[in-house]
Amino acid sequence: MNGTPAIPAPRGIPLVGNTPQIPPDRPIQYITEVGRHYPEGVLSMEIGGLEQVFVADPDLAAEVCDEARFGKVIAPPLSHLRDFVGSGLFTARDDEEVWGQAHRILTPAFSQRSMKAYFPQMLDVAQELVRTWEAAGARPVNVSDDMTRLTLDTIGLCGFGHRFDSFRSEELDPFLQAMLRALTEVMNRTRHMPLVTRLRLVEDRTYQQSIRQMRQLVDRVIEQRRRSGETGRDDLLGLMMEATDPVTGRRLDDANVRDQTLTFLIAGHEATSGLLSFAL
Repeated sequence: MNGTPAIPAPRGIPLVGNTPQIPPDRPIQYITEVGRHYPEGVLSMEIGGLEQVFVADPDLAAEVCDEARFGKVIAPPLSHLRDFVGSGLFTARDDEEVWGQAHRILTPAFSQRSMKAYFPQMLDVAQELVRTWEAAGARPVNVSDDMTRLTLDTIGLCGFGHRFDSFRSEELDPFLQAMLRALTEVMNRTRHMPLVTRLRLVEDRTYQQSIRQMRQLVDRVIEQRRRSGETGRDDLLGLMMEATDPVTGRRLDDANVRDQTLTFLIAGHEATSGLLSFAL
C-alpha cells in the first residue's frame, strides 16, 4: 500500500523467494535465528510462493493475538493440516459456525475440576514410563520418543478412553508413525510451490494412506464408544458425542467429532512432548 513502510525481509532468490534457504529439518530454528537480525521484532519471508510475516517479540505476539483486531487466517501449513483434521479447533476458520460450537461445548473439559479428574489416568501412564526406564537398567533411553509415547498415551486415555499401550513396543505406535509421515509432508508442501506438490505422486500416495490410517483409528475409537453404551462418559469424547451447544442447541456431527479427536491427539500431545523432552 502507498505510504505503508515495507516489512523488512531477508534477501531471497529470484522466483522462489526464501524457500530454498530454509532447512527442512529445522525450519523454526532457522526462522528464529534470522529473526535475531531484525531488532524491530518483525520480518517477512516468501515461502512456497506466499509472503509470510513473523513476529519475534512478545509484545508484538500479544498484539497479533488480539481477536478484536486480527482475524484467524488459515494459511499454510494450517491449511494443509485441514486435509486430515478438517474443521478441528486448531484449523477451523473463525467464520465457520462449528468453530464457535466446538469452543462452547469443549470449554468445560478444561476446567480445574475436570483436569483434576484426569489425574488417575495421567498417573497410570507416567508409571508405565517409569517401569520402562527401570527395566532399561544401564541401557540408554530415547527421551524424545518416550515423551511422545507418554503424551499420546495420556491424552488417548484421558480424553478418549483409548489405550495406545505405546510402551509395550520398541516401535512407535502405527498411529504415531502415520502422523509423523503426514506432518512431514505438510511441512514439505508448505515449502514447495503448488506445481511441485502436484508432481510428487509417490509422496502424495503415502500422504493419503497416512491420513486414512489415522482416520480409521479414530473411527474405531468412536464406534467402540457407541457400542459400549457409554457415550455420556465424562471425558472429551463423551462431551463431543452428547453435549449440545448452549447457543445453537445442536450437537457436533460425527465428521466434526472425528476432526476434533484427531486435532487433540495430534496437536494435544505434540507440543507437550517437545516441552518435556527439552526440560529433561
